[in-house]
Amino acid sequence: MSPVPMRKLELHVLRRDIDPVIAAIGEAGCFQLAARLADLDARDEAAGGGAPASGQSSPGVSSSGVPSPRDYSLSLERLGFIRDALDLPLPTLIPPGAKMPGEEEDKLVAELAASVAELQSAARLNAERRTRVREALDEARALSGIAMPFRELDHLSFLAVRIGSLPEGELQSLEASLGDRAILLPVDGEGTIVAAAAKKGRYALDTELARAKFRPKELPPDFTGVPPEVPAALERELSELDGEAASLAERKRALASTYGQTWASLSASYAVARSVEELKASLDASELVYRLEGWVPRDSVGKLLADLERLCEGRVAVRTYRPEELPAVRSGTESVPVLLKRRTFVSSFESLVVSYGAPLYGTVDPTPLVAFFFVLLFSIMFGDVGQGLVILITGLVLRGGRFGKLAKWRKFGPIFIAVGIGSMVMGFLDGSIFADEQLLVPLSRKLSGAILGRPLDRFITIMPDGEMGKLFAFFGFTVGVGALINSVGLVVNIWNKLKLRKYGEALFAKTGLAGALFFWWALGMGIRVLLGGPLGWFDALGLGAPLLAVFCEEPLGRLVEGRARASGAEREGLLAFLIKGLVELIESISYYFSNTLSFLRVGAFALSHAVLSFIVFTMGDLMRERLPAGTLWMLLVFVVGNAIIIVLEGMIVAIQVVRLQYYEFFSKFFTETGELFAPFRFEYRKE
Repeated sequence: MSPVPMRKLELHVLRRDIDPVIAAIGEAGCFQLAARLADLDARDEAAGGGAPASGQSSPGVSSSGVPSPRDYSLSLERLGFIRDALDLPLPTLIPPGAKMPGEEEDKLVAELAASVAELQSAARLNAERRTRVREALDEARALSGIAMPFRELDHLSFLAVRIGSLPEGELQSLEASLGDRAILLPVDGEGTIVAAAAKKGRYALDTELARAKFRPKELPPDFTGVPPEVPAALERELSELDGEAASLAERKRALASTYGQTWASLSASYAVARSVEELKASLDASELVYRLEGWVPRDSVGKLLADLERLCEGRVAVRTYRPEELPAVRSGTESVPVLLKRRTFVSSFESLVVSYGAPLYGTVDPTPLVAFFFVLLFSIMFGDVGQGLVILITGLVLRGGRFGKLAKWRKFGPIFIAVGIGSMVMGFLDGSIFADEQLLVPLSRKLSGAILGRPLDRFITIMPDGEMGKLFAFFGFTVGVGALINSVGLVVNIWNKLKLRKYGEALFAKTGLAGALFFWWALGMGIRVLLGGPLGWFDALGLGAPLLAVFCEEPLGRLVEGRARASGAEREGLLAFLIKGLVELIESISYYFSNTLSFLRVGAFALSHAVLSFIVFTMGDLMRERLPAGTLWMLLVFVVGNAIIIVLEGMIVAIQVVRLQYYEFFSKFFTETGELFAPFRFEYRKE
């Protein structure tokens, strides 16, 4: 159950081959760079990166003879602009075989960006003009019914509206001089126009109209409201602008359809190119050769090296190391990345493990144990055939991945399937199906009679039925499960410490062999007492010897590991040694006592689940007996009650299982965490 074996590769690649080699490594996705810069983004930020480049440079040569990286920022910025303008989705994976871009791709990106920019500019101008025309039209309609002379409305309105005529040929020059400060709308083919501007811009409007020799329309002295030409002209203009907006939207959809695949291909190329250049900038290099170091899963080494040999036509030098061959690994200054094995069912629980921490390389991978204990604990606390069936069906739906919104939860499908089956098994043993504890009684009596020789209503009794001994026995069973989980955690820790050559901790620590022997002897004493057996003088020896080893952990550890005795200021006095050992003893005793009793919550939650089911079933019976259409009310109570139990209590039980795994199981051996394997991959980044 150890993580995947790793190998360290050292590659020496000629400068002419470095781009395709990095491209092949990124596409393979199995090479984690060693001794790389802390973070490429942090490096860019420290170098003043982050702001978009104003230009795109071609590769040059530094003073040391190593080529300076090519700057792809302008093309990447343009691709981001195209994506946002056309509402193109950001792909999740870069397709294999994406080629490095050249001048032809740079030119194509510039052309696409120019086409999209022209469309976006037209759409922006259309939107601005539509807003101004709509505001003017709303204002004109609001004032059209007011019985007030038109000229006096100018003082009340938020708009300055002028209607009149212009000499032939003046309209275009007036539009140019006013720009976006006013709206000019022809009313007829004889030069009549409507001009509208915000009230604060009326002086500029009147000034430009006067220069254009604008002749205001003479209105009757008794004319009130707004001339009918004004709203009519505004309505025509708004209709034309709406049509233009629809046409622009259609052009946008057409561009997205036409350029979408091209954009995706270009984005992949430039994403690869950027990653290649960033990686090259972080590598050791001379004028002719680049050096790459990284970790690769042992099973992937052969194929990767064969691909590189073929790609470079043999022009690549390779050295392969086992982790134990590297002094930096042996001294602990370099950690070996951890890749957990892929298993269809067990891997679903991997996120539960890595959210706590990654195991150290070479130690036990706890994921299979976590999977088993998670299902076991959940099933004990949530036993019901019908409710387990609902969870099982949910898992099958998630696993199928046929519903788009549920696809992201697909990896959790096996967990739901496993705990659903476990809940059904436990539900059968305690005789519960959708909170009904009578439906399975005939089947349970037949099976128990055939297996045990005497018929039983249920194999396991959780609800008190006047005989508390069965309930206490069930709680004792849950404590026994806790003792098993704690013991497995101790064995894992002892094995890990031995593998890491930390013999002192493996033998004498609180969670080492000494602590385990104390725990197991105390468990044996408890079982003996429950069975009516006596305690003897040898129990003092059985408990005292392991505790004495824990008390003397530090000197005994130095002895078995051959470490020199602490000297000078580091040497502890006798009093400090005694106090430290005493504290360790008290902590060890309370640690094992609390860890064991903590599993009583498993029985408590199993009991609470049975009580809730009993309440739901009882309420349903009361509804059926005392209300009109009681059967319908009973069914409603059963459906709602079971749904609440499945969702609410299911979540609570899952949280408790995670809590028990983290604090009671993981705490035994997860004292150090490793580094998860993070291979170099090409990825999209939103510009």
